[in-house]
Amino acid sequence: MNRPPYRRSDEIAAYTYQADIYCPACLIETMIADGIAAPAARDMPTDDVLEQCAGAIAINRDDDTTYDTSEFPKPVFLDCFTPDDSCARCHAPL
Repeated sequence: MNRPPYRRSDEIAAYTYQADIYCPACLIETMIADGIAAPAARDMPTDDVLEQCAGAIAINRDDDTTYDTSEFPKPVFLDCFTPDDSCARCHAPL
């Protein structure tokens, strides 16, 4: 993933979904495996995939109190991580 040389603390660094934390690329692969997203999602920005999938299953992403991470991914911001946190799928540091 291309990133600027600095990172803001309010930057979305990963997503929590079904009790795990995923980097954006691995989240898409997990959603495809779970049948929530289509394989074409690999070629789309993560936010676009999440918007389309949320609309298809009537999830309001703007109000994350209306759904649980067992149903749909929620963003995790950079300032929420410790140096030991890593993606559940690829194990890359977050």
